[in-house]
Amino acid sequence: MGDEIIELLENARFREKVIATVRSVWGYAGTLYDNPDHDMEEYVERGLGSLWEEAWWRGKIYGENEKVEEAFDKDVIRKMQKPYRLTLQELVEAFWDLVKPDERHYTEFEAFTSDDGSNLYKAYLNLVKNRILAPRHSKPFRICLVVESATPYMQGAIAGLVAAKCQAEGLEIPDWAGEETDNEKGVWERNGMSVQLVRGSYAEPGPRPGGKRLYELLGHINGNMSTLACTKLEVEIPPILQTAVRSMDLLKSQGFSPAYKVADPDIPIVFEREIDGLPWIAAELTEDASVFMTQYLNAYYTSSKEHLNRRIRNAVCLLIESDNQPNNAVGLALSISAIEALLGEKGDSIAKTLAERVGALLEPDQSQRHNTLQFVKRLYGVRSDALHGRKVATEIAGRFDARHLAAAALSAVISRRDFLFRSGYGKETPERLLKDLDKSFATGQHTGVEEYNIRDLWKSGATGKRDSRL
Repeated sequence: MGDEIIELLENARFREKVIATVRSVWGYAGTLYDNPDHDMEEYVERGLGSLWEEAWWRGKIYGENEKVEEAFDKDVIRKMQKPYRLTLQELVEAFWDLVKPDERHYTEFEAFTSDDGSNLYKAYLNLVKNRILAPRHSKPFRICLVVESATPYMQGAIAGLVAAKCQAEGLEIPDWAGEETDNEKGVWERNGMSVQLVRGSYAEPGPRPGGKRLYELLGHINGNMSTLACTKLEVEIPPILQTAVRSMDLLKSQGFSPAYKVADPDIPIVFEREIDGLPWIAAELTEDASVFMTQYLNAYYTSSKEHLNRRIRNAVCLLIESDNQPNNAVGLALSISAIEALLGEKGDSIAKTLAERVGALLEPDQSQRHNTLQFVKRLYGVRSDALHGRKVATEIAGRFDARHLAAAALSAVISRRDFLFRSGYGKETPERLLKDLDKSFATGQHTGVEEYNIRDLWKSGATGKRDSRL
């Protein structure tokens, strides 16, 4: 199977469109060269360049060269799968650098023929295939810290063997010595690129849960891509994976409520399960974390035009922004917005409708639905007060609960969609999802949805009420 990008560039109609535009630019430049105006002659007399260079520049600017960029954008970039393996900027700049005249070829505009245009385009395809696109991999980036649950003795023995071997062969001893070199785990692969996880070195001395050792979980990106695309992915992907880890940890960890503390009510929420800006998780949760990473990457880079997939992608983007937002009120609002992106629609009584749908999706016990409704409505009220500048004592607790609730809603929508598709019910749509939630009065876990610890936020005791922080 050929490369998707090369196949798009080889499309006959696209190729002819680009070559025709280049010939137009060359023709316009030739006219200017044969009939230079006063400004062009003065430019040459001042020694600022040759006449044919100035003619080419003006021909490119005024000879509909923008059609080339539009064609690359419409017929190549927009038809590529996400994430993009190269950029529009690279495609266009490389093309014009190749076809412009220089001392080596086509210094006489009238010498440029249709065959020359075709030959230049073939050279351009080779440039893209063999130079711009190339096997590249990113630098390792930190995703999270993992609490070491196994005894360190065996790791120490392995570290000694690795160090001794490196020393004997005159190689630098890696700082991750002690980890297996073949322990990479692929969590995502698409469009000729993949994201791999690898266990890194032990974390630097500092606060450690229960005094246990921590090691870094690292990620890196491999694929046939351009330099600029690789650089962009190095910036985009780490926050996605970190947000996935935080969501997983909220939904899978036991006793989550005490995991947050407030050092100062005027500073952002402090996540006790974070060290140096990285979340930490128990070693037994790393497999769950990789599942969430795959789901979030699939959502973020979806190329689907289906409405539900776009909703899921928007929710992931909002949670990334929520996690990185220093302002508690805005962070709270972003998490609520993520829930609205999944379960909301235009209309009145947004808070009530959203609360009812959250209850139908996440609370299987009909007797607890009222508690769910009240909890979500109170949370929505805290969001409104905080966002409108009113200082509320529950703002920080509300931010935590909203983030937790958004993680549960997102995971539930994804798992329900995937379950229905695997079961032969076809592709999920927002209309179908919301219709099912609006008419869901039966007791029992919703189709395809896992039961999460999120229910502890509103579950009642014998009195049917919960001592909520909200």
